[in-house]
Amino acid sequence: MVIDSHQHFWKYDPVRYGWIDDSMKVLQKDFLPADLGPILKDNEVDGCVAVQADQSEAETEFLLGLAAENKFIKGVVGWVDLRADDVDKRLAHFSQDKKLKGIRHIVQEEPDPEFMLRKDFQNG
Repeated sequence: MVIDSHQHFWKYDPVRYGWIDDSMKVLQKDFLPADLGPILKDNEVDGCVAVQADQSEAETEFLLGLAAENKFIKGVVGWVDLRADDVDKRLAHFSQDKKLKGIRHIVQEEPDPEFMLRKDFQNG
């Protein structure tokens, strides 16, 4: 089985995806499973893992919804606020969906160079 292990999907919003600046103009549009499906098929790729591009639970829900509707999305790496007091509850909620394979936090966006050493982050 051949899997694309890191695929982003989005309905482009210049505020939500502010990291996509004018140097990446080609990305300033919607990218959805309907765009990727034929490309995967033409290249004999069996599926992909959808990875969050926005640090929000709404993004995680969006990707899990796409995975439920598109068989070739084999898994989702989403986002949960690992610093939240109720992180256990949030992780339990999302882990009910078998397509959820992991959680990530884009640490390079954090201004604090000690971010990963914070107790609240390490708790998550």
